[in-house]
Amino acid sequence: MQTPNSPVGGSSGGRKTSKRIILVCHGFTQNNAEASNPLSGDKSMNMLGVIQSQKIAELLLDTKVSSIISSPKKACVETANAISRVQEAADSLGADSAPRYVEMKQTENLDVENILQKSNKDTSVIPPFQLGWLSGFEDTVLSEVWEQSEEAWRYLLKELSSDDEADRVVVVVGDPSINIALMVHCLNLSKEWMGSFHLDSGSISIVDFPDGPAGKGVIRCINYTAHLGRWSIPITRTIENDEALKM
Repeated sequence: MQTPNSPVGGSSGGRKTSKRIILVCHGFTQNNAEASNPLSGDKSMNMLGVIQSQKIAELLLDTKVSSIISSPKKACVETANAISRVQEAADSLGADSAPRYVEMKQTENLDVENILQKSNKDTSVIPPFQLGWLSGFEDTVLSEVWEQSEEAWRYLLKELSSDDEADRVVVVVGDPSINIALMVHCLNLSKEWMGSFHLDSGSISIVDFPDGPAGKGVIRCINYTAHLGRWSIPITRTIENDEALKM
């Protein structure tokens, strides 16, 4: 979802919330030759991914992050570190009157790539992270992803309520597959709905909890990429792209 204004700062235009989870998809890791395979192993970000992570960190400067929880995968850790460095420099960047101290954590439950790799299907022919791509996996594989992501979601809700501070923002850094599963859990839908969502690298999705972590999460935005500037995902295809598809 793209909007003229940042979805992070300012009023949501709805009920006031003091608890929030921000789902961040790590920066891009693949080169063009590998982009067709969404399960490419534990790799660091390439230059585009580094730019994306810096853009994410800049966007999140508008909010005070309490903790960052990431998958142990390299690209996730690198993205989390980029966000943390900018948060802790908030005073020198003019975004806050004092330094921000961000708690950093990792959890294996945010890494589901090893589960997806159990698939007997040829993952090289599955369009990477496109709408419905998770539907291309076997039900047994998706069921295991669903169970692990449920544990991750419970962990995040516990983390959101683990501190006495009035306003608490937890940033979660994972890949599109785990973040999609977490959103589906938030909406209290079944695992079959995982194929109905799409997230891009470098995107953010925001979940607000106006009634606190014990209440229902309200998804404020999904797949926000406008902060990426020239690397953002266009809302509509260009005429050139349409012509290319016809050829």
